[in-house]
Amino acid sequence: MRRDYRVIPGLTWTWLALWVIQSQFHLGSSMIFWTAYVEVRYLIPGTNQTTINVCECGRYGSESPLKQASGFVVLPNSDSLACQPNTTFTIKEEPWIALIKRGNCTYAEKIQVAQREGASAVVIYNPDGTGNETNTMSHAGTGNIVAIMIGNIPGRYITDLIESGIEVYMNIAVASRHGPWNPFWIYIMSFIFFGITAIILGYFMFVVISRFYQNRQLRIQQRNLKKVAEKAVAKLEVRILRRTDPEVEAEESSCVVCLDSYMRCDVVTTLPCSHLFHKTCIEPWLLEHHTCPMCKYDILIEEVVAKPGQESPTPPPDVRFYPSSVSGLLVDSPGMVTSPEQRGEARLSLNTQTAETSEEQNSSRMDHSYMNPAFEEEQQNSDHQDPDCQ
Repeated sequence: MRRDYRVIPGLTWTWLALWVIQSQFHLGSSMIFWTAYVEVRYLIPGTNQTTINVCECGRYGSESPLKQASGFVVLPNSDSLACQPNTTFTIKEEPWIALIKRGNCTYAEKIQVAQREGASAVVIYNPDGTGNETNTMSHAGTGNIVAIMIGNIPGRYITDLIESGIEVYMNIAVASRHGPWNPFWIYIMSFIFFGITAIILGYFMFVVISRFYQNRQLRIQQRNLKKVAEKAVAKLEVRILRRTDPEVEAEESSCVVCLDSYMRCDVVTTLPCSHLFHKTCIEPWLLEHHTCPMCKYDILIEEVVAKPGQESPTPPPDVRFYPSSVSGLLVDSPGMVTSPEQRGEARLSLNTQTAETSEEQNSSRMDHSYMNPAFEEEQQNSDHQDPDCQ
């Protein structure tokens, strides 16, 4: 049974395209980050003037909750990097926010040190020489504590204020979302992705079901066609060759299936196109191919196409065959180059020999033994049985 695998490469490329889109979607999601508003307030010494500085210069860590935090800013006592487990903070008022410099250890270790001391939030600033540059921190395992990063310039500025004895109060608030994907386009891409996936799955199911249905119909058709072929084969003329038959041991007469010459007592089958074959050779062929091996005459025409009261179709006009009662006679064909006189002589000779042999054919037909049920009555009425074929 022939199968069409052309749909497989198309599905492969479609799944590959969807995989690329999904990969880009997840990559874009990993590049999304949230900025933070950082408000710094402090009282100028010797005056009652309060200075307030607000900037969108903070960036939330990847594991940090997106919520507000506020408190007095506190520096580590001994180690500004807060990489030592015994790092302490001098806490005057609560809530308080730890300000730690980046370097020497992971973000998670710095945040955990401040978290153990009771900080409500942790602010990590970049080292010297990085300006206002920030990046998204990864700090898995730090729990539900707010953690942001600020640039070196604002971090150094706040550190100098605290080291000079000025109390600094900081308020952290969620600012805006940033990344390569707009939220609207994320929803659109998600809808397109799931829509294309549903279409592909539906098309795949349709192809599978249609192929299954076609194969089932083909098997049913083949079974029905084989039954029709068996009926058609059962109606074919089957006879036993006698010594008086012109096909017996004739050099120009042989079975085209097995290429053996016809011998006396051979059981042969005659097709409606008058071509002759061994019964054991032609019947398996007809059950599979339904056509004459020589002229391609379809034996199922009378069974399938012909209607009641309608004459059985004749072979195609370009099909020519040798009469079973005439041997050694050349029949005119389109491939032979003959003159009009020669063709006229051939037709006259054919008519003469056909008339001469018609009586012999009719008399010899009574001697044939038919094996099909359709010819059992003639076989019973035949009084001339060849004793050599018993």
